[in-house]
Amino acid sequence: MPITEELKNVKKFESVGFTHEQAEALAETIEQAQVKGQEGLKEFIRNELEKQNKDIDSKFLAFDSKLNALEARLMASQKDLLIKIFGIIVGTVGIAVTILKLFP
Repeated sequence: MPITEELKNVKKFESVGFTHEQAEALAETIEQAQVKGQEGLKEFIRNELEKQNKDIDSKFLAFDSKLNALEARLMASQKDLLIKIFGIIVGTVGIAVTILKLFP
C-alpha cells in the first residue's frame, strides 16, 4: 500500500475515534495483510504456471514418442514396399526372359 494510502487510512481511523497509535497500528496491519495477499497471489500464480509447464512437457513427450513410433512404422512400410517393387521387377524380368526364350 502506498504511503499516501496509509496516511489517508490513519486519518480516516482517527476521524472515527481511534487514537493515533490505534489508527497507525490498524493501517499497518492492513498494509501487511495486503502485502501478504500479493505474495500469496504471486506464489499461487507461480505454482499454477509450473503445473501448466509440467503438463505441457508431458504432453509434448507423449506426442514425441507417438511421432517416433509413426516414423518407425513409415520406415518399415517403405522397406516392405521397396521389397514388393523389387519382387515385381524381378518377376517381370523373369517373364520377359521366358518370353524371349520361347520366341527366338
